[in-house]
This record gives sequence, C-alpha cells and structure tokens, in this order.
Amino acid sequence: MYEDFNNYDQQPPEIVMSEGEKKSHKKIFSKICLAFFAFMVITNGLSIAISYILYSTAPALLDNSNFVIILSSVLQYGIGFPILFVMLKKIPRQAPVQNPLNTKSFLKYAAVSVFFMYIGNTISTYLMLTIEEALGKAPENSVDIILNNTNIILSIIFVGIIGPIVEEIMFRKLFTDRLTPYGDKIAILLPSLIFGLFHANLYQFFYAFFLGAIFSYIYVKTGKLLYTCILHVFINLFFGIFPSFIFSKINLEELMELSASGGIPEAYVEANLVPLTLMMVYSFVMYGLIFAGIFTLSRNLRNITLNKGAIKLPKGEGADIMFFNTGAILLITVCLILTAINTFSI
Repeated sequence: MYEDFNNYDQQPPEIVMSEGEKKSHKKIFSKICLAFFAFMVITNGLSIAISYILYSTAPALLDNSNFVIILSSVLQYGIGFPILFVMLKKIPRQAPVQNPLNTKSFLKYAAVSVFFMYIGNTISTYLMLTIEEALGKAPENSVDIILNNTNIILSIIFVGIIGPIVEEIMFRKLFTDRLTPYGDKIAILLPSLIFGLFHANLYQFFYAFFLGAIFSYIYVKTGKLLYTCILHVFINLFFGIFPSFIFSKINLEELMELSASGGIPEAYVEANLVPLTLMMVYSFVMYGLIFAGIFTLSRNLRNITLNKGAIKLPKGEGADIMFFNTGAILLITVCLILTAINTFSI
C-alpha cells in the first residue's frame, strides 16, 4: 500500500535562512491563508446578509433546507471558489510526482480513510456529549438537520458529488500544490488542519482533519486528485447521505426501545423490512471497512514515508513562519469564531 518514495526528492542539506528569506516564506503562507480567509468571510458574509434580507421579506425560505443548501452551494462554489482561485493563481505551485495506484492499494486507502473517519467521529461524539452535560442542552448538528430535511436528489448532487470534488480541488490541488516544495509533512498537515477548521463545526472538525490528512497523504504520494475525489464522494454519499436517508424511513428511538425490551416483533420487521435491511448493509460495510483499515494500518504503519522538500524551514521556526503571519491568524480566528457560534448558539 505505502510504496517507498525515497527517490521522490533528494534530502536537502540544513539550510540557514536570512531574515529576508524567512519573511519571504512567511509571506507565501500568509497569502495562501488570506485567500481562504477571503473565501470564508465573503461566503459567510453574503449568507448573513441574504438571511437578514429574507428574514424581513420571505422568512419561510430560511426554514427550507432545500433552499438553504442551494444558496450555500451557490455562494461557496459559484462565488467563493472563483475568488479563492484568482487569489492563489499567482502563487507558485508544484504538483506532486504522479505515481498511479493499483486497485488493491486504492481499496486499502479507502479502508484506512473509513477507519480514521470513525475515530474522528467518535472523538467528536464524546466531546459534544461533554459540552451537552456542561450546557444542559445538546448543541444542534446543523449538518444532520440540513441532510435530514433536504430533498435526497439535492443532497446527492451538492453534498455527495459537487461539494467533495470542489473541496478536493481547493485543499489538495490549490493548497497542497503550493506547499509541496516545503516537504510532505507541511503539505499534508497544514491543509488538513485548515480543512478541519474550514467546516466551522465541532461535530465535523476531527473526522474532517483526519480524513484531510489521509487524502493529502494520498495526493502527495500519487499526484492524482482523482483518487481523493472518489474517496471523498464515496464517504459523503455512503456515510453521510445514505444513513440520513435510512433513518428518515425508520424511528431509531423506537427500534432501540424494542431491542432493549427483549426483542423486535416480527410484525415490526415486516413493516420496516427495507430500511432495516439497508441499515444492516450499511453496518456491515462500515464495520468491515473499519476492521480492514485497522489491519491495513497495523501492517503498513512502519512503511509510511514523509519526504523533505527542496525548501527546509529553519529548525524551531517552522510554526512561526506557517502560523504567525497575518493570513493564518485571520483565517484561524474567523474559523474559531464561526465554530463557537455554531457550537454554542443553542
């Protein structure tokens, strides 16, 4: 699964940078983050402005999940994405070397991705339960609310297909390509962190961060955006939209109560045969991939390689160059504010 890529790039000697060189590199990181900051501010600002107008003119639309998902998609993919692209266009980029995967290796990556998604989702679940105990009320999961109330076709189009593909272009192609010269570690971790913060939702942060790291690793090792697009679409469809569709057809609380009371009546099974069957298929595939991911990771963990790039940041100063610049500070701040609003406005 994890091929040896030691020839991907020669290990550069220790580099001592002048203050001017450090500022130059810090400026590059700042410009990249400023582009994503502009994306967040413009799309969220327009969303707030439109919501304010509709609140006075057509408030019913704000409660219509179909309208909300279309509006959000138009703002992000029709307005925010082109602005992001233009702002990043002049920053030099270097695509990773292309090393195609065979089908077996791709399926192993898929299993590892599902395993890390499960770990991230578990962390988020326990964190939100802790917040619920502290606040006395569970913060709303806006993503689940929208998916549960949106037309299934719209969910598939915007959340299952268009969204993942655009996000992969944004975070792997536009972001990672501009960090490749700094080595795999930076090219993987920084876009993954911003990808997690980008969702501005504690329900999604951890699994988005973990998945972002896996997708970025796949991209820097293969140079193929197609692989991460396929995986991202699959995860959004099968682990996001599909379970929401199933649970819209069955009362989960009733099912759990029946199970706890000693058994599920045959009449109930007959009346809910299709959703129960789909639930079993979903559980079988999910846990099968999780165990396959654990097995794959345990056998290949020591074979993971992270190559250094042509540009090596001075030891102990990498964090300062990457994070303590105008763009990064603004981007992380706005993401944290939006996350706090989405988490604690209950």
